[in-house]
Amino acid sequence: MDSIVQTYQPFAVMWVDNTVCSSCYAEIAKDHVVAIGGNGFSDAMSNQLAPFFYSADESSTRIETAFAQFWCSQLSTANQSGRVVTQAGTENAAQNFNGQPRVFGVISTNDPDNENTVTGVLGPALQRGCGDKIAHTYFYAQNINTAAQQVSAGIAAMNTPTNPATSVLCLCDPVAPQFLYQGEADDNYWPENLIASNQLMDLDATSQNYNTGASCPTSNGCEYSLAFGLSPLSAQEPQGQDAAERVWQLEGMSGNMASIMGSTANADNYLKQFVMTASLIENAGPRLTPQIMQAAAPQMGFVGGGNTGHELLGFAPNDWHWTQDTRVVYWDNNVKSPYNGAAGTFCQVEGSRFNLGQFPAMSAGPPVPKTRPPSC
Repeated sequence: MDSIVQTYQPFAVMWVDNTVCSSCYAEIAKDHVVAIGGNGFSDAMSNQLAPFFYSADESSTRIETAFAQFWCSQLSTANQSGRVVTQAGTENAAQNFNGQPRVFGVISTNDPDNENTVTGVLGPALQRGCGDKIAHTYFYAQNINTAAQQVSAGIAAMNTPTNPATSVLCLCDPVAPQFLYQGEADDNYWPENLIASNQLMDLDATSQNYNTGASCPTSNGCEYSLAFGLSPLSAQEPQGQDAAERVWQLEGMSGNMASIMGSTANADNYLKQFVMTASLIENAGPRLTPQIMQAAAPQMGFVGGGNTGHELLGFAPNDWHWTQDTRVVYWDNNVKSPYNGAAGTFCQVEGSRFNLGQFPAMSAGPPVPKTRPPSC
């Protein structure tokens, strides 16, 4: 990072969709260069690095606060004794969690910023909201060479002999869940699998990997088949017809972007980071400094959210992640994705998108079907 800054003397460095290295963005900011594009990091980090950090994603602080509100409003047994587990797998008859009170477990990365947000934001928000708690945690290192050992340790931390987690939230990078869900199935452990993704687990093509191949042993079934939770992303458009492709064509480029570039799997996410950056620079006015750009950022206003079908985007003081809201979704492997036509997509329930403080109270839990229908 220091070499990039010293060599090119940039105003900003964009590293899009990186979820694993908060220290990398901190190093760019230390050099007084704007760092753009990290996914899954906290408001505490962005404010510590201000005015040298932005991301178009939703901060881990915000989505974990949202998940705590969603949990307390619709899932927690602590404040509603009638709420019980409904979306656990039934493959292990000796340990069927359905109908039992919910016991909450969280798996996340051991990046210091990620870990601190779980313990310092999500846990306290659950206690404040409904007197509930995180019963079990496991923080994994993003090291594929030790994946097998870590999966075993993570499942042991969740599936304890006397008080196993019935509902496990994976605050994970896109790759680790493939190992996690395979490990759960191999261990015959079938909890409710929850998401509150701001690290791109909620892309259709990403989650399709969790329900096929080694992640889905055919003898035991698929752990991810009944997954549900929160997604900041809007429903994906068909590949080759999405916003990134439309911009590509508007810029006068010939041919299909996917055929020329090989893959456009994350093109819309890259586009959102570029549009955010361009908007920040234009909004800053004729004298561009990081300080002036940040002071002016809240004046950009907000767009999307609610029933628009798109993320609510905007900045507020001390809030330097562009995405502000989420939608409630469940995974349905019986529905073809509108993005790539393959089996598996996220289906939205509860109507509109929700900002903080907007999740409706539901005594029976969210309207997620126990048997996944062939259409959303």
